[in-house]
Amino acid sequence: MLNEKRLLDTFLELVQIDSESLNEAKIQKVLVKKLKKLGCTVYVDQAGKKFNTNAEGNIIATLKGKLSQKPFVLSAHMDTVCPGVGIKPCVKKDRVTSDGTTILGADDKAGIAIILETLHVLKELKGNHPSVQVIFTLCEERAITGAKYLDYRKIKGTDGLILDNESIEDLLVRGPGKYNFNVKIHGVLAHAGVCPEKGISAIDVLAKAMRLMKHGRVDKETVCNFGVISGGQITNAVLSELSLKGEVRSLNAKKLEKQIAHMKDCFAKAEKAFIKKVDGKTIAPKVEIETELCYAAQNISKNSPSVKLVLAAARKHGVKLKPMVCGGGCDANVMFQHGLALPNMGVGVEKCHSLEEYLILPDFYKAARVVLDTVLSYRG
Repeated sequence: MLNEKRLLDTFLELVQIDSESLNEAKIQKVLVKKLKKLGCTVYVDQAGKKFNTNAEGNIIATLKGKLSQKPFVLSAHMDTVCPGVGIKPCVKKDRVTSDGTTILGADDKAGIAIILETLHVLKELKGNHPSVQVIFTLCEERAITGAKYLDYRKIKGTDGLILDNESIEDLLVRGPGKYNFNVKIHGVLAHAGVCPEKGISAIDVLAKAMRLMKHGRVDKETVCNFGVISGGQITNAVLSELSLKGEVRSLNAKKLEKQIAHMKDCFAKAEKAFIKKVDGKTIAPKVEIETELCYAAQNISKNSPSVKLVLAAARKHGVKLKPMVCGGGCDANVMFQHGLALPNMGVGVEKCHSLEEYLILPDFYKAARVVLDTVLSYRG
């Protein structure tokens, strides 16, 4: 039987354990201890050695049951955004807030608390339940880094849920792939007051490329954004170097690659447009583009076992849960590429990543009941 008081007490305890991204060691140790006490076999991978975190690794815990061959997977992330040190939760009637000086950390301590409460109930059933495998990841808030280095050899399930969304009525089943890109435009330096015609402005090259380029909302599935621009130190010189940073996202893998190729082509055409001769010598701008695939797109079928089960459980508890498309990424994107179909379910949190973040307790409790019933009905 789900225990609301225990669930809330667990949440309040967890949010007071500092765990900003790259500083998850404390929460990792606490969770390992709790999982073992609940009867799980616990494995900590060595992901922490692959990037600059003080934690050992992601946590993979298994609670064996008699009612399924494969385990049902439940996942949440251990880290929070900043400012997340010294969180003081305040319970106010139907919600929990911080004291206003920090985030609350319900993203994603609410998800962790629901998973722990689910395990509590399953333990009381003494094996008369499906097997469950829990994944608590590092550094989700920093480019989904923990999931990228997760030891997938240890994951035995393919169906499950990630608990890392806000509204309990939104089930994220589809999300975009994302490229980050860095662009450096090298023009040709010249004195702006004496002989500007002997230089090539990096701004002119950029302007030409942007006139040729599709960006912003490219199509229904694809967006492209230049978010950071820097360059120049003095006003009396033709700007000879400019740096840009941005991203491309698309729900369609082919369109994602097509947009990157299109951008490179536009910059190549802009380079050629400014080739000229000065004092008998040919001068030309140069554009360098670096791209990094942060994560690929995910597309979980509405007919997958995970989706069917959670929708049925939601109806039972009066939650109008509906499959949704998301514009952002999460651990589910990376895990999907490794064969895990984990729709992302909401936990009842609002205004994440801000000092106004709060947890709606009735929704939090409903989410926990939906998760528990989803697990109990699994027969993989």
